[in-house]
Amino acid sequence: MAWSVGFLITGLFLLFYPQIEKEILDAKQKELIEAFEQLGNTSAHLETASTTEVQANQAQDQIEWLDGARGVIRIPKIDLQMLIFEGANETSLSKGIGMIEPEKEFGINNVGLAGHRAVTHGRLFNRLDELAPNDEIEIKTKTNIYEFVIVRTFVVDRKEVGVLTDKKEPYLTLVTCTPIGKKNPTDRLIVQAKLKNKG
Repeated sequence: MAWSVGFLITGLFLLFYPQIEKEILDAKQKELIEAFEQLGNTSAHLETASTTEVQANQAQDQIEWLDGARGVIRIPKIDLQMLIFEGANETSLSKGIGMIEPEKEFGINNVGLAGHRAVTHGRLFNRLDELAPNDEIEIKTKTNIYEFVIVRTFVVDRKEVGVLTDKKEPYLTLVTCTPIGKKNPTDRLIVQAKLKNKG
């Protein structure tokens, strides 16, 4: 009897673990996004003489943790909201979405953003394959909000970096591995969107 209860508990844990992990990571991402959006206010608080030492230390910790943060990506159709960090290295991709060429600028260049896909549904760029032309993507930086509309989605070999070449108008190119769950996939799912509005 004890064995069967143990197996049942283990089975339930394995069944619900991905969802629990997703909830924890979503909460952390929400906290980071709020910190990023308040970054200007946090910097101002650091300069205020009336700020206590504890508050100043907390604000400084937030600023250091958000080092390299460039903005927030929101894709309403797939309920995605994540921070964008400079570079597409493991450090950036472990915290959020990576900006492949950090020297490029939203609203001017074709900015490439890379993200992992995980087994947990709804995590990172998992649901990118659900996007289609005319779906919208929003990028919020410290200074502007950029609205993009998707023009096409397609799959390329991972060596096809031409998808990141600048175009005549501002673009956004989302890149992730495909198919999901495959170890070391050689293909990349590409979602390209053009600038619709800058606010």
